[in-house]
Amino acid sequence: MKASTGPNDASNWMAQARCLFLKDLRAELRTRVAINSVGLFAFSSLLLVALATRGLREVMTLRMLDLPIDIIRPADVTAAMFPAWSAASKMGLLWTLLCFAAFAGLAHSFVHEEEAGTVTALRLSMSPAGVYTGKLAFNLTLLFAVALLVTPFYMGLTGMQAGNWPVFLTLMLAGCIGLGSTATIVAALAAKARGSGALFGAIGLPIITVFLMLLLNAANTLYSDSTDAAAHTIKTVQDVGGLISFGILLISVSAFTFRFVWEE
Repeated sequence: MKASTGPNDASNWMAQARCLFLKDLRAELRTRVAINSVGLFAFSSLLLVALATRGLREVMTLRMLDLPIDIIRPADVTAAMFPAWSAASKMGLLWTLLCFAAFAGLAHSFVHEEEAGTVTALRLSMSPAGVYTGKLAFNLTLLFAVALLVTPFYMGLTGMQAGNWPVFLTLMLAGCIGLGSTATIVAALAAKARGSGALFGAIGLPIITVFLMLLLNAANTLYSDSTDAAAHTIKTVQDVGGLISFGILLISVSAFTFRFVWEE
């Protein structure tokens, strides 16, 4: 893993990141700590959600404010009915499961370096940019794999529809990037503070709250039944673009500040 021209040479940070990514990947395939943590939490939570919500698929509820004040006719009641468990709320619950699963497994990305005593070796042989990029690439790879496995099962068990497939896939990709980038920088902060999983969750809560709000806005737009195609397209670009911008901004800020977290 040692660079030929010094650990802080900017021209080598991509090679350093690749070495760290492959090292973490080989270690994970050997121990399977993060895979077991994330996978077990995700699939057990998915099973519990499927059992707890199996009666909600066909349940309809009433939007009281849409009913007329004077005379209520059966047709008015029918028009005010909507599914109790909407597609947007199903996606929100999916990402809640993925968030908790990521926090259960991705917290080890930096903590195990502290526990194994390899932090000093990484500082001497790699630049902060190489370490951050390598850890981010590993976390994103693991999160993409889990989302790719969990999402089809979740859609089959809950009846969640994809809607517009290009927008759905873009939303899932942007969500993984935002969640993976959040988990990476928060794991670095928690490991630096010699923290546990509880500290990992406490530090990441403010960022995750913003992430979930942006994600739910994009999900509501994806599954909205708007008849104005132009306005719906603009709203989709705004909401999905906001979610993508959040991930890019978080990666940019994390890459800039990671040196101070890593070297202090």
